[in-house]
Amino acid sequence: MITELKLPKNILDKAVKSGQEFGWKRDDFVDVIDSALSENLAIIGGQVQFKLPDGTCELYWKSYDSNDRLPGENWTDYCLRTHHECYEKFKRIDSNDILIKEGIDSFDFLREKNTNGVDLNVFLIFIIYFKDS
Repeated sequence: MITELKLPKNILDKAVKSGQEFGWKRDDFVDVIDSALSENLAIIGGQVQFKLPDGTCELYWKSYDSNDRLPGENWTDYCLRTHHECYEKFKRIDSNDILIKEGIDSFDFLREKNTNGVDLNVFLIFIIYFKDS
């Protein structure tokens, strides 16, 4: 079973599927990781991505990954720790405006879309990976 499918329906309904990955808008991020914690899922982390109908660009250097499970760490503590680590790193992620500028500066594809008037904020998502026991 895909781990993300263990999330509540209301959270999955907000997801944007990008290949085999699931992403959400910035405003939904905290609800998603809180729901994961409620479902006893650890949060591996993720990265920033622009998911357009005709292409995907990932700012892989903009991540909010948690650390690996520690030897002897029980599952509940691992879930709590990864939730906290991911959230703290996510809070330091640049604003959408800065991420969009960085995407435009980094990818010709996004630069062309922006030049053609595409609102890149609509396609900015935050991929999150989970792990279950």
